[in-house]
Amino acid sequence: MPVHLDVVDVCEEPEPPGWEEFRQAEGLSAIWAYDVIAASCAGTWERPLVAVFRDDQGVAGAVGAVRTALRPRAQRLPRREPLLLDVRLPGHSNGPTWHFSDRVTPGDRRLLIRRFEQAARRRLGWMLTGVLYRMVTEPHLPSVARRGAIVRESPGSTVMPLRWTSVAEWIGSLSRNRRSTLRRQLKKIAGSDDLVVTEGRARTDLDPGELAELNRRHTARLAARFDPRPPLPAECFAEFLRREDVTVISYEAARRLLAFAVVFDHPVSPAYGPWAALQPEEGGRRDLYFDSYARIVGRALADGSERLYGGRGFVEVKSSLGFDYVPMKIVAVPRWAMG
Repeated sequence: MPVHLDVVDVCEEPEPPGWEEFRQAEGLSAIWAYDVIAASCAGTWERPLVAVFRDDQGVAGAVGAVRTALRPRAQRLPRREPLLLDVRLPGHSNGPTWHFSDRVTPGDRRLLIRRFEQAARRRLGWMLTGVLYRMVTEPHLPSVARRGAIVRESPGSTVMPLRWTSVAEWIGSLSRNRRSTLRRQLKKIAGSDDLVVTEGRARTDLDPGELAELNRRHTARLAARFDPRPPLPAECFAEFLRREDVTVISYEAARRLLAFAVVFDHPVSPAYGPWAALQPEEGGRRDLYFDSYARIVGRALADGSERLYGGRGFVEVKSSLGFDYVPMKIVAVPRWAMG
């Protein structure tokens, strides 16, 4: 079956026809919404690109990537610097950022990803040094591994199968130390008279600039642990706040934002997105992170979800909360091996 490919610069070009219909039909979260991807490039030298594959039934697959400079020196993309095609989407950390309809066979997916590489190489020109596939889980490795590629272990992700009917049942399933500590933490937060906890969708009571600044400070503290990337801009948080498929949990005291969590809602597999908090020495509160998990697990159980994605980082903590570890690899493909 013939498949047509378009590579779209999200910051410069309009949303491809059928993109949103494909996103909804395939159950992709708000991370894949075109407006969210476009907002992520505000004020940064990164530029998102999406590949859109079409067959006679419409959009059949997509790849989300970012073109970035190997040695960024400014807020804009340098013109004469080597480029890298980084296959990821801003804010996403639970798996590879390519997706195909079930009507595309595994063998065809491998071929279409090669076509994507060829098209990206033509579009970005001689400055493109290679493509980097991040967050590659084992089932997806055959689609991108090949002779000449460098395959390495990378920080994995986490997922929690939701086997319980209530938060109390979930807490009761944890280890003795964790459940006693968690109960104490939740009781302490519930008894904090000056703490205001608000959660909901399409929120208008938060300042996206304030969220972005807290996210920037939080991201900077973790830069040494994870692959480096710019923090999400205020425009991206503005998109999250306005959406009906994104929940934001905020913690405030004396009208000051102490912490927040973003949840990408999904009927089957919601995902814990960006979290950021003030440190205790900055006026923050301990244990808010754990309270956010209790709230998110509670929402997922109430919605009848099957699993909760927890993203990367803090694996030991997440394991103690009932998450399973999902190994991932990073695959670097030099220019000569692309396509």
